[in-house]
Amino acid sequence: MLKKNIKIDREAMELISLFNNISGAIIKDCLIFKSPENRSEIIIFLVKEEDVGKAIGKAGEHVKDLKSKLQKKIDVIAFSENLNKFIQNILQTTKNSIIVQNIEIKESRTQKKTVIITVRPQDRGKAIGKDGSMIRKIKELVLRYFEVDNVIINTKNI
Repeated sequence: MLKKNIKIDREAMELISLFNNISGAIIKDCLIFKSPENRSEIIIFLVKEEDVGKAIGKAGEHVKDLKSKLQKKIDVIAFSENLNKFIQNILQTTKNSIIVQNIEIKESRTQKKTVIITVRPQDRGKAIGKDGSMIRKIKELVLRYFEVDNVIINTKNI
């Protein structure tokens, strides 16, 4: 279910190297996400699960240092080869963590796989994000690493 050939461009390699030098953490990947909210860029670092604390630093010092150097928002997300855990890690990075009630994969007759993330109705807005920014971020990350075709947010009560 994991994709094998992930391409990392030169800019991402430079950012990974910089963050690695600042934090000493093992950085798996780096993506530059363009936020529709204010047209700013968010640099997303995917880090080995056991290195998240090291990457962030005491009181967030490594992230603050990198943020001031680059003048961009920084997200640090724990990478997991388990799709469910990875999605939960992405949603846990928001200021007000979103509670994931269920994650399922539906396959259509045409072999297209859709990941359906069920959250509490009160978390729906946060899970979608302003102008769809959060769902776009989730979709971009999940589609990059997993053999799925779409990601949607659902809020029905379980």
